[in-house]
Amino acid sequence: MTRIAVDLLGEGLPAGPLLEALPAALDADPRLVLILVTAGDGVEAELDRLGIAPGERVLLRSASQPVEGGPQALRDVRGRRDSGVRVAARLVRDGEADAMVSVAPVESVLAAAQFTHGLLPGATRALLAAVLGEGGVGTVLCDAGAAGFGAADEFAQSALLGGVYAALRFSVREPRVGLLAARGALADPLREAADELLRTLDVNYVGPRTADLVLAAATRASHRTDRSLEVVVTDGYTGDIVLSTVRGVVDRRRRGGGVSGGTELDPAWGTLEDPDVRGGTIVLGVDGVAVHADRGGGGSVDAGGDGLLAAMRVASLAVRGDLVARNRAALATLVARRRARAGLVG
Repeated sequence: MTRIAVDLLGEGLPAGPLLEALPAALDADPRLVLILVTAGDGVEAELDRLGIAPGERVLLRSASQPVEGGPQALRDVRGRRDSGVRVAARLVRDGEADAMVSVAPVESVLAAAQFTHGLLPGATRALLAAVLGEGGVGTVLCDAGAAGFGAADEFAQSALLGGVYAALRFSVREPRVGLLAARGALADPLREAADELLRTLDVNYVGPRTADLVLAAATRASHRTDRSLEVVVTDGYTGDIVLSTVRGVVDRRRRGGGVSGGTELDPAWGTLEDPDVRGGTIVLGVDGVAVHADRGGGGSVDAGGDGLLAAMRVASLAVRGDLVARNRAALATLVARRRARAGLVG
């Protein structure tokens, strides 16, 4: 069985639209056990309406404090012990759940995972990884919004952790890793240092790639040409801009809109409409499985439910694929390299 703690409290919005997704999740995976973390108001009645009886496969845990996103997320998460995201994180830490999924703001999920689960040996910060693309031909964007990078070593961590995740996600042996960069005419000393370091790692590094090539690689239109990527690494600031842009275009396409001047969006963008664009952003570099589910569209059944389902699929895959242990092993190689460069032995 795979036990997933699902924080439905998040920012304190009604959980009703999200509960609509639960029957589909339970029917699709008979090995799934859900531990629902909610404020408790009316949840049992909603579950009864959906034909779900709390018992062996659906358990309930209470939480009373919502959390808000923003730059103070870590402070707020630390101070709100009974928040839904903290309760879900503790269930994983204490062995009552194998993974957590939360509809709290992504920065709060990141903070709860780092604070409660702790970093893996060799990691200097937690990272976010999101998949751009559809099905088994997407591209892992890492970092997808955690923080800006200040050293080339952090790009190395991103490449190793993102590579492990891509190998599991896409069932490939040697994921191709690219570094998101601007045109060659625009010098960036940090990325130049990262490029030099990535070429020395034991990863399938294919060099710098501009944003247009990254987005092309994330679509089926590329047909996995030699320009394709399974992983693209960048700093969290740039990654957040890329992901926000993709989400904005996807939302506009879903509403039937076009770009200025009445021109329709490029059909290739349609291949970015996988629910993972709305949910399923995973935290890497921590000693536990934590996944963010974006509610989207104000918590509508379609956007919120799809995001939650995508997040639960990602969490199940990470647990069954032993992602944390694989990440630990990948970072161990980076630690050994650091020691060797510092002249340390043993």
